[in-house]
Amino acid sequence: MEDLEKITIIPKELLNQVVFFKNDVLENDPKRARLRNIYLRKAQTIGNVYKHKVKLYFKTNENEALGIETTIWSADEDFITVKGGSIPTKAILGIDF
Repeated sequence: MEDLEKITIIPKELLNQVVFFKNDVLENDPKRARLRNIYLRKAQTIGNVYKHKVKLYFKTNENEALGIETTIWSADEDFITVKGGSIPTKAILGIDF
């Protein structure tokens, strides 16, 4: 996996221009389950209850790792909804709180 600290952060307003990676970016089932079932729910709560932003890292269709700093409005097994659009859950590389 990419070093999340070195990933380029883009403005969330550019999210609607991103074409996301088609396959699941996390091959490790336990890591994928932890990220998707625990961290995304925590990030959603932080955004909705405390109005705090997180850094959300994802992979594009061109195999480029990017990130945005935003609040997560909702998260499920298919999509993460943020201000500016939505991101397929399977494209998510990681989250920084």
